[in-house]
Amino acid sequence: MQQKSELLARNIDEKNRSATPLELFYDLIFVVAIASLAFAFHHDYANNHIVYGMISFVMVFLAIWWPWNQYAWFASSFDNNSVSFRLATLWQMVGALVIAVGVEAAFNGDFTIVAVGYVITRLSSIYLWYKVAQDNPKFKITGMRYAIGILLCQIGWITQNFFEFSYFIIAGLWLAEFFVPYYAESHTQTHFHSEHIEERLGLLTIIVLGESILASAYSFKALISHFSYDLLFVSIGCLLTLFGIWWLYFNNSVEHFLRNKAAAFQWGYGHFIIFSAAAAIGALVSVNVDVLTNHGSITIEIANFGFAMSVALYLFGLWFCQERLMGKDNFQSHLMLLVADGVLLLGLLPYTILTTGLLIAATVIYRQYKPLSNS
Repeated sequence: MQQKSELLARNIDEKNRSATPLELFYDLIFVVAIASLAFAFHHDYANNHIVYGMISFVMVFLAIWWPWNQYAWFASSFDNNSVSFRLATLWQMVGALVIAVGVEAAFNGDFTIVAVGYVITRLSSIYLWYKVAQDNPKFKITGMRYAIGILLCQIGWITQNFFEFSYFIIAGLWLAEFFVPYYAESHTQTHFHSEHIEERLGLLTIIVLGESILASAYSFKALISHFSYDLLFVSIGCLLTLFGIWWLYFNNSVEHFLRNKAAAFQWGYGHFIIFSAAAAIGALVSVNVDVLTNHGSITIEIANFGFAMSVALYLFGLWFCQERLMGKDNFQSHLMLLVADGVLLLGLLPYTILTTGLLIAATVIYRQYKPLSNS
């Protein structure tokens, strides 16, 4: 009989498996970090620190997304709602708050606090995977590979702080982090609940898009204070874009494809593109508003193209994580790529946000009459 303290593998055929209150609370804490990141990126981009702002955004977002991603898959397989599991989860949330505190310093060139917060979140994962190895003979090697691999990576993150900062070292450490799950799962694949994990990543998509809704509110606030047709077009286009990309994401389900190991890895890793692009969309809307109200130091053309790039990346993520898996090699399965190309072209023209919103709305209408599942 299963003891409450044991982290035994859950049944992948559980009915009505959904996100727990603990998982939803966990998401809320990580959204605080994402909101801090979006604000810092918005500020850097609007003040013409574009390249450095983009690099900082990607690096910090990785530190936020990767612990969340790994926890989501772990909880789908082993969440037993025990006291030790709850405490381990709360410990990770402390790390996320530390990352949020360190975002401003990171955008000023000091990633120390973000690195400390990241290591805090990952220490909990080492304990959880060690428990899996102890409690599940079938997953003993898999659990130990995870625990040792994560431990070695954290030693790397701590050690690199004592040397001169190097993007090459950072890239190497991230490659090592990404390799650990692939190596661990190559022995015995863990039993995640495909319906549950699809819901979990969908919930974070909604939450990140919610951050972009704040940018929409910011545009309407600016519209009331400084009315102009340019701001009106930004406000309308922003809503059309956000509503449309939400619709396109939840128009499909790939649950039954996730039993394939390769597809599951690609789908899980590919969501980094979707999440980061969704966060950037809101930040770039705010940048456009700043430029139009004379609070930014870049041109509207640069602001427009940044927005177009973020939307195009989101659409590429949809193609990679959904349509590529579902469709055959034809026009229907490449629609998101074609729309992404169209958005990039609109980024070179005036009124980018409005025209992008109209294009996304047209894509939604087309998808309703020509769903991918019927292609």
